[in-house]
Amino acid sequence: MDARRLKIRKGRITGNALIVLGVILVIVGLLMPYYKIPQRLTGIGPKGDFSQRRPYWVSTYITPPIDKGTPINLNLLSDKPGATAVLLAPFDPQMQMIEAPPVINTVFGPNQNGLVAFAAAIKSAPYMLMITSYNSSFQFQLDSVWSPFYELRASTTFGLATIPLGLAIIYYDGIVEKRERMFEEALKGIRKDPRH
Repeated sequence: MDARRLKIRKGRITGNALIVLGVILVIVGLLMPYYKIPQRLTGIGPKGDFSQRRPYWVSTYITPPIDKGTPINLNLLSDKPGATAVLLAPFDPQMQMIEAPPVINTVFGPNQNGLVAFAAAIKSAPYMLMITSYNSSFQFQLDSVWSPFYELRASTTFGLATIPLGLAIIYYDGIVEKRERMFEEALKGIRKDPRH
């Protein structure tokens, strides 16, 4: 009997734990992406090799959403002058395309191998940095303010799935407990019956 009670208790504990976990995941997924602090995105490239058939590479980097009016600072250095083009623009993740107008859109001059740009976000959106390098390599640093927890939005989905699972386990555990009580009562009745 003790083993059965322990089993019931484990079911309730598991169900309650899943409900609490689900609520936490929903709260984290809904609130944490709104917490924004200064962030830095860095990179080097390109990731591929150049050839006669492919003399250039296009490298793209996407930031989490940046609020309209927030400063964006970009520092980029190329190993060859006049061999880099840079585009920074709002990005629509649903349409998978950049939106006009761009914040930065420049092609390095014949003697230019670096860029230091100070701009502001023209709208609240993710931003795509697109660097086209022609037989050259680069390194960059982009500073602005966004949420380091933006990817946690997906935890809301897991939380919403976990809560019903916890409720189902508690409900099933209640059914099992009710059956076991009925079985106990039946056994007590048999023991008390003087004919047995």
